[in-house]
Amino acid sequence: MSLHEPLTTYLELRESTPEGEEGSGLSHSSAGLVLLHVLEVAADGEPRGGVTLLHDAGDHGARYLSAAQVLAEGGWAVALPDMRGHGRSEGARGHSNGAREVVRDVQAVQEHLAYRLPTAPKVLVGQGLGALYAVEYALEHPGSLAALCLLSPLLEPRFELPKAGGLTKLFKKPGPDAPGRTTWTPQQLTGNADEQRAWASDDLTHDAITVRAAAQAQELAARCRTDLARIAAPVLVVVGGADELTPPAAAQALAGDRVEVRVRPDLRHDLLHERGARELAVELRDWLDSAVG
Repeated sequence: MSLHEPLTTYLELRESTPEGEEGSGLSHSSAGLVLLHVLEVAADGEPRGGVTLLHDAGDHGARYLSAAQVLAEGGWAVALPDMRGHGRSEGARGHSNGAREVVRDVQAVQEHLAYRLPTAPKVLVGQGLGALYAVEYALEHPGSLAALCLLSPLLEPRFELPKAGGLTKLFKKPGPDAPGRTTWTPQQLTGNADEQRAWASDDLTHDAITVRAAAQAQELAARCRTDLARIAAPVLVVVGGADELTPPAAAQALAGDRVEVRVRPDLRHDLLHERGARELAVELRDWLDSAVG
C-alpha cells in the first residue's frame, strides 16, 4: 500500500448561538474563534472525487487514516475533520449546539473541498454519530452529494446524562453543556484487541457527550429513520451483526429503493477498526466507484 502523507488544515469557524445558528463575527479570543482541525489525504493521480469522513462520538479523524489511504489509492481525495469538541478541534469536549451547527461545520469542509476540487463529485462517509451528521447534511443540502455511506448509524442513541441532585439543586435541571458519558467500552466498539488498546491509550479519544449533544443525537436518529428515503443520492448502510450500539434490525429497516443495507456477521460497532477493516474500506471504495460512476 502506498502511503500518502496527510496535510493538516485548520478552518476558521464562526461561533454559534445556543441554537446552533451562526453567531457574531470571528474574533481572536477563545470564545469567538473556533478552529476546525482537518487532515487531508491526496488522491493518487487526478482526483475522481472528494470524500469527507465524519467520525463517531468521542473519536477523531486521524484514526481513520488507514481507510483514507485505501480510498486515496482509488483516486479519491479524503478529508478527515475533527468535529467541534473532538480531537484537535476547539470546543468543549463532547458538546454541540445542535444540528444547525453541525451542518455549518460540514459545509465549511465541503466549501474547502470545492475550492480544491470545484467540479468533482462529493461524498460523505459517516461512522456512528457521524453517520447521523451525514444524513442531516444531505437532507439540508439536497443535490450536493453524489453518494452517502453510513457505517453503524447510531439509530438508537443511549447515553448516561447528568441529573438534578441534592437539596439545593432539586429543581435545577442540568444545563445544555453539562457533561454526560457515552459509556461505550473499547470491547463494544471492536473485537480487535489491538484496536481496543489503541482506543484506550489514545489521548484524543473520550467518552464525553453533553446534554445538548445527546438530545441532538436523538433528534437526528429519528430524522434518519423517517427521512433517509428522501435523499436522491445512492446510500450504502453497513452494520455489524454483533453491534450492541446499532441494532442490525434497526439498520435493516432503512433499506429502500436507493438505500442498500449490508450486515457484516460477528463484527461490532466501529467497523473501520474491526477485523478486516482494510477489506471493508476496499468494499466501500468499490461501491463508490459503481455508485458515482
